[in-house]
Amino acid sequence: MPIKIFDGGLDPNTTKPVYIGVDQSYSGFSITMLAEDKYYTVVRSSDYRGVERLNDIRMFLHDFIAYLEVEDAAMEGYAFGSQMANMLGELGGMVKLEFFSSTYGASKYPLIIPPTTLKKYVTGKGQGIPKSQIVLHVYKKWGVEFSDDNAADSYALARLASGYSTLAYEKEICQKVKDPKFRER
Repeated sequence: MPIKIFDGGLDPNTTKPVYIGVDQSYSGFSITMLAEDKYYTVVRSSDYRGVERLNDIRMFLHDFIAYLEVEDAAMEGYAFGSQMANMLGELGGMVKLEFFSSTYGASKYPLIIPPTTLKKYVTGKGQGIPKSQIVLHVYKKWGVEFSDDNAADSYALARLASGYSTLAYEKEICQKVKDPKFRER
């Protein structure tokens, strides 16, 4: 199973509290842990199909978060127009169940961030930005370089889960996602 690692100086076995971002994609499931300005991101593809793929990704996610002190987490919401909406729904449900059974506190119910909200948080605009441009904007905004758009998304989601904001629109978004409707219970 192909794995890409983006090491931003955070030990994956850290005992520090971390923020987690998850971009649940079938083509490259990405997860980032963030503590202060250090991060560790993994993108993993699965060779399996159907339920076996769901289980493979679930086990990967479980192994990644099982021993972490997760302060908070965010996952990308669903793109309802997607041709794979039902499969992405299953994958999203599996992510929620794994957080529910493996973490404590707020992270038990990860924030669910709509794709347009994530784009606005990263770029300042919620629409008209191709997914491929997120990589460039993450670099411009935080100086973090990724060669994979799923990794850039999971990193930005971890930043958003941490409440990181310096610009007015970032502060507005961070305040907005505190609304309970962004945390499914």
